[in-house]
Amino acid sequence: MDKLKAMTIFNAIVEEGTMTGAAKRLGIANSVVSKNLNELENWLERKLIYRSTRSLNLSLEGKAYYEKIKHIVVAVESLEQPDSVENSKLTGAVKITAPVIIGKKLCEHVLPKFYLEFPGIHLNLLLSDDFNDMVEEGIDIALRISKLPDSNFVAKKVGKQAIRLVTSLSYLEKFGAPLGFESLNRHVCIVDNSVANAKRWGFTNTEGGISSVHIDGPVEVNDAECVVSLCEAGIGIAQVPEIFVNESIRKGRLVELLPEHAVEVDISILYHHKSTGSPIIKSVIEFFVSHIDARYFL
Repeated sequence: MDKLKAMTIFNAIVEEGTMTGAAKRLGIANSVVSKNLNELENWLERKLIYRSTRSLNLSLEGKAYYEKIKHIVVAVESLEQPDSVENSKLTGAVKITAPVIIGKKLCEHVLPKFYLEFPGIHLNLLLSDDFNDMVEEGIDIALRISKLPDSNFVAKKVGKQAIRLVTSLSYLEKFGAPLGFESLNRHVCIVDNSVANAKRWGFTNTEGGISSVHIDGPVEVNDAECVVSLCEAGIGIAQVPEIFVNESIRKGRLVELLPEHAVEVDISILYHHKSTGSPIIKSVIEFFVSHIDARYFL
C-alpha cells in the first residue's frame, strides 16, 4: 500500500463528503478510492468511515486521524508547488467558517473575484453564528467578529464593528428609554445566545474603559437576525453588531440608544500559526485581507 496516496485519498473523502467527490477531485476511479480506503483501514486496524448507500460518517478514530494527517497532505502538496507558482495553478481545498451575514457579504463581494484568480482552489464555506472549534472541525480559516481566542491562533484585522444598543419606537413609547447602561436590568432585553456571556453586555464608560451589566429578558435566541426582528416588533432592547442593524436604523425601524457608550470589536481573519506553511492557505488569507473592504459590513 502507498501510505501517502491512501492518506491523500482519505483526506479528499473527508473534505468532499463523498467517495465520488474525492475521485473527481483527484482524477481517479471510484474503485481506486474504495480500494485505498479499505487498505488504509486494514493497515490501521480501525474503522475510519462508516459507509451506507446514502451517506458517509466519520468514526471517532476517523476524525482523530483526519486531524493528524490533513496538514501532512497539505505540506506534501505544497512541496509539489514552488513558492512562485501562479495563483491560477494552485490546487487544493480550504475550509472556511464565518457568521452567516459575513458569509453572505463574502459571496456578494469577494468570492466572485476569488474564483477568477484561484480557479483550482476548492472552498468549503461553513456559515454559522456559533464559534466553531477550528481544530475539532478541521477549519483552516475563520472570519469572526470577536477577540483572538488563544495564542495558538493569529488574527488579521479586516474591519471593525460598533456593538449597537437598539430598540423600536413602540418600545420607547411603552417603557421609555434607559437613562444609562446601568439601568438596563430594569428593562426588557432580548438575549442572543450565539455570543459568549450573552447576559452580560459591555459598554464604554466615562473613563474610556469597559463596564458590563447583567441583563435578562423573556426571549433567548441564538441568531442575531432573529434578535433584530424581535426588536423591530417592539419586544425589547437588543445589543448587536452594527452589520445587523445599520439598515434598520437608517430606515427608522430601530433607534440607537446610548451611542456614546458603544464598544467596538474587530472583524478578523483567524488561522492557526502553522497554516502559513501551506502556500494555498497563505494565498487565501492574503487574498481575503487585501480584498475585504470594511465598508461591506456597514
